[in-house]
Amino acid sequence: MGLLAHHRRWWGIIAFVALLLPLLAQSLQTPQTVSEREARTLAPWPAAPRTLAEVSPWPRAVDKYLGDHFGLRDLMVRGNALLRYALWSPTDSLVVFGKGRFLFFDGDAMMAQSMGLLRREAEIATFADFAAGLHARLRARGADFVVAIPPNSATIMRSELPRWARATRTPTEYDLMLQVLTARGVPVADLRPPLLHAGNDNPTYRRTDTHWNRLGSLLAFNATVVALKRSDWAIDPARVFRDFEAAPAGDLARMLGVSADIADREARIDLSSYDQPHGQVTAIDTLRETGGDLVETGRAGPTVVVLGDSFTRYYWQDAFTLHAGRYVWIHHELCDFVPEIAERYRPDIVVLAPTERFMFCWNLTQNTEKQAAAER
Repeated sequence: MGLLAHHRRWWGIIAFVALLLPLLAQSLQTPQTVSEREARTLAPWPAAPRTLAEVSPWPRAVDKYLGDHFGLRDLMVRGNALLRYALWSPTDSLVVFGKGRFLFFDGDAMMAQSMGLLRREAEIATFADFAAGLHARLRARGADFVVAIPPNSATIMRSELPRWARATRTPTEYDLMLQVLTARGVPVADLRPPLLHAGNDNPTYRRTDTHWNRLGSLLAFNATVVALKRSDWAIDPARVFRDFEAAPAGDLARMLGVSADIADREARIDLSSYDQPHGQVTAIDTLRETGGDLVETGRAGPTVVVLGDSFTRYYWQDAFTLHAGRYVWIHHELCDFVPEIAERYRPDIVVLAPTERFMFCWNLTQNTEKQAAAER
């Protein structure tokens, strides 16, 4: 009789409906292959096993499919993400909450790197040797060269870090890299001082993104051209900075599944008092998957090649094309880009600009090891 009590019957009906709704929704919804909220590809339905070896992993693959395609999943994912964001409990272990929910990325040991807890001296020496060789190669062709490393957000936005991450041991890897590059005679620009000097009133990094904002990129551009002995290319921030404006949330918010529900701020930079950016962007083949960009400005200026990543691909384009005749961006590929591609454009200026967490020759080292193993 207890199981048939009036109030228990109602709870049973509610439980049944709660289980039935996702099944009904799944039967009515259009199958999806990508989750925009989570910025990832959903698991596909696995092919039926054809051999005995394929039988064992098949149930796990089915489980992944069902976990990615049950009814009302987007609604549940959103609710879970918002609840955990409100409780300062990130849904992704690589995202760290800082002061005021300023988000930091902890992939590639970024936090430990910015805190000075890593000393990968062998990797630093390998990159410095690579940069020195590239510098000598370009100097023989009459090109100016500088290494300019965009810092991690945790290196610059110190006051926004969680308390446990604010203490820093010196020298950091960034310090060591500058020392080793200088010892090898490689021109280098330290991008940290101007970014740190901007202060909390004018943050130089996005709150919900791994990248700097447009003000940060401008200050870093100025430090880079000064190191190239082209101070006349520097852009006065007071002349172009027009405060901050609302912007969509960035990549870290996407990782947490809340990018559609929160906002960020971006610096508004107006270069019209200098000139209007010239030229159209044309994709170029770099013999690598990332590809590259070419801007022909029609100016009588030099050819600039930036070997960078997402910190420089679009952020520096307008600033350099105020003076360059041609601007070329190529991904550094962790030192594994093809030098002949950059040299094809007969550059007058080359900037090697891997982000702090990527300032190592991991791809080059890996490919060298693979080649040596193949030869053996």
